[in-house]
Amino acid sequence: MAESKSETIELGEGVVSENDKDNVSEEKEETPPLTYIDFTPQCLGSTFDGKEPDFADFGSVIEGANQWLLQNPQFSVFKCETVSTKLNPDFSVDNDSTLSHMASNGKNVFVRVLRLWLIPNVDPSGPSQQIGYITVLPDHSSGDLKTFLNSLVGIATSRQIGDITFPSFDNLSQTVEKLNRHLQTKPIPGHILSMETLTFKCMEANSSDKLLPESGSWTEGGGNAKVFLHAFRIYYIVGKPCYEQVGFYDEAPEIMQSKEGLDLRIKFATFEKTLNKASNWLKKQSGCRISNIQSVYVKLERKYGSGPWILDSHAPGYAENPGLNESRYTKVIRFTYIKDQKLNQANPYSQVTLTSRLFIPCRIEGRLFEPLSKTVMRVVRWLSKTKLPVFACETVKYHLTSDSEGQGFNNERLDALINSFQGQHYITCIRLYFPCTYEEPKPDPSDPEDLGWWGWACVVS
Repeated sequence: MAESKSETIELGEGVVSENDKDNVSEEKEETPPLTYIDFTPQCLGSTFDGKEPDFADFGSVIEGANQWLLQNPQFSVFKCETVSTKLNPDFSVDNDSTLSHMASNGKNVFVRVLRLWLIPNVDPSGPSQQIGYITVLPDHSSGDLKTFLNSLVGIATSRQIGDITFPSFDNLSQTVEKLNRHLQTKPIPGHILSMETLTFKCMEANSSDKLLPESGSWTEGGGNAKVFLHAFRIYYIVGKPCYEQVGFYDEAPEIMQSKEGLDLRIKFATFEKTLNKASNWLKKQSGCRISNIQSVYVKLERKYGSGPWILDSHAPGYAENPGLNESRYTKVIRFTYIKDQKLNQANPYSQVTLTSRLFIPCRIEGRLFEPLSKTVMRVVRWLSKTKLPVFACETVKYHLTSDSEGQGFNNERLDALINSFQGQHYITCIRLYFPCTYEEPKPDPSDPEDLGWWGWACVVS
């Protein structure tokens, strides 16, 4: 298990703009039930015209977030989320854009953004939260992951990437087992807030890029073969060590495959059916506290390019090779949890019926969609009307058909086919999870479109 850790450091003035400070200090409306704020690594510029700029390390955004939390005690952090945002052609960052295009040729440049999901603080006069994080990568059988990855730099070709064998890496279950043994002697300095899955590019043909977990940005060549490695990132609230242990559970969609002549037909269960199965699993759990629910894309494989499709959600990573054959992916619903034998209830989730709602950006026309801040404003209005408790939330992307109409995709479909020779479009949505069933609120024509609440449109860079 390879680990990278960020220290918590308080910054001076200048992290948050003066306008944002004014919005907070002159708050006139009730604090929204759920809102968000983004922190983007600072752009350090480029020494060459037309070259993608460098960005500060991801740890710098933690410093900025902690300073902001000190200045805004009316908010409590509900969840920390790492969001990947593709840069615009001029290398500018727009976290508010909901439609992104992945080019099949040329470079795609990305930046990692820290998104804080916030709820009202029940004790604003108490000490302010401060957050930290660790990043955990699967170990390699060589015993030295860093040396092994560095040995790949600059020598990769498409043929070599196709020969990469992931059994040489620990799978995700083994990674968590090693992490828990590590935490027994070196506990996290605080209590765990959330645990998420990230995917890092660790190898690319015709590239000298290295895997740098702390980097605030990275690039991907549209026509190059690549290898990606899955990792866990744990966010925690700084405090006394709690000696917590972690775990995860994947609810994968049921897959039905049948042979028809030379073709293999495949069908995936819907999101609703998969979530119902996950809800039944949750009801039976004891001695644990759910820390996150995340829709994780997993690549399916076929032995020798034929035969049945195989889904292994615990695989340490996957390879992408440009070719005529399409690649197939599916989302799995991943629960991460904290093992807690001291819970007052033996089965804390026995009465929970897990439900969900997806908030999709409205299409204005063609490929123009409303910004994310507008979508989250609708989330705030919806929660204010329903008064539902939020069990979990996530930013989730869906593959968009370029010639589609309406919302642009089937939100019940979990799988997607990707052709490496075509550019891909993705739409960014917000998914909320609830511990109970609900009814949609009746629309109220008298409600103004913009409630004027601070927070739903806040983006800090």
